[in-house]
Amino acid sequence: MTLRTLALAATLVALGCSKSDAPARHASADSAVTSAIAKAEQDRAAKTDEWNRAEIVKRLGEAGLVIADSARVAHHPGIDIEGALITVSGSPLELYIYPTAAARAKGSTALDTTPNPAQPTGQRPRYIISGNLIAIHVTPREVLAERVENVLTARHAGAP
Repeated sequence: MTLRTLALAATLVALGCSKSDAPARHASADSAVTSAIAKAEQDRAAKTDEWNRAEIVKRLGEAGLVIADSARVAHHPGIDIEGALITVSGSPLELYIYPTAAARAKGSTALDTTPNPAQPTGQRPRYIISGNLIAIHVTPREVLAERVENVLTARHAGAP
């Protein structure tokens, strides 16, 4: 080896071993913290028996359904709060999330869930009431309606 080659090799080694100005990131530590926060949020929701929008979207997605946020506000007669409109595998789903189940019961006393016989079956809203959540789903697809209802009622039926 020549002196020039040795000098070049020494320079490359020195550069490779030098400290970076950016702090070292440990992916496993970051993901562990994120997982711990997500687990704590899930545990809190389970203990308080409350739904939140993120949990609803997560559970529907885990069930293999395609979720899209319309970013639109929903209103429904008999419900005293604004809701959010999302689509689940192409069908509209209105979400009304109250702070507690007691607030939901009090705030929806005027809600009429009686089916309108003049409306075709596939266009009738399906009311899913679960804890602090009222969800209103309209779809002609029975299998989809059942999957959405199962996802949104499983927590209150004792499922994980």
